[in-house]
Amino acid sequence: MIRLDGIGHVLLRVIDVEAARKFYTTILGLKVVEEDPEHGGIFMALEGTGHTVDLFPCKDPDAVRGQTPGERGVAHVAFKVSSDAALRDAYHTLQEHGVEIARTIDHVSQKSIYFRDPDGNLLEIYYELPNAEELFRQGRQDRDVPITFEAPRSSSGG
Repeated sequence: MIRLDGIGHVLLRVIDVEAARKFYTTILGLKVVEEDPEHGGIFMALEGTGHTVDLFPCKDPDAVRGQTPGERGVAHVAFKVSSDAALRDAYHTLQEHGVEIARTIDHVSQKSIYFRDPDGNLLEIYYELPNAEELFRQGRQDRDVPITFEAPRSSSGG
């Protein structure tokens, strides 16, 4: 068995590399660490990592438009946050940027927000509970209940 520590990186084929770059840097806060002009790729990273998401142009954009769930390709990419508060903040940031939330789910061991990038790739931001491993061992009976987030607190003081 290979012991994995987390997601190393995910390569996404996108129709509009510049629109994808803007989405991943402006909304999700990834940093561009390298560009490959020869192949058209952009390598992006979360703080403290070599690279997390690689964006490359799609060779056949029409093939992507016909993609349906269950076909080959990336099902979704999951980004982890450190707390319930960070998950709530992520939800409100997505809303502030006009990103449509596909769904929010309490998976018992983790809480998740699902949404799509400009090319329709499904993404997830989640908070994993500190006792998630124990919940899995106990049989967490994933109930998939939608999560409702409180309205953001005003920073103006009233």
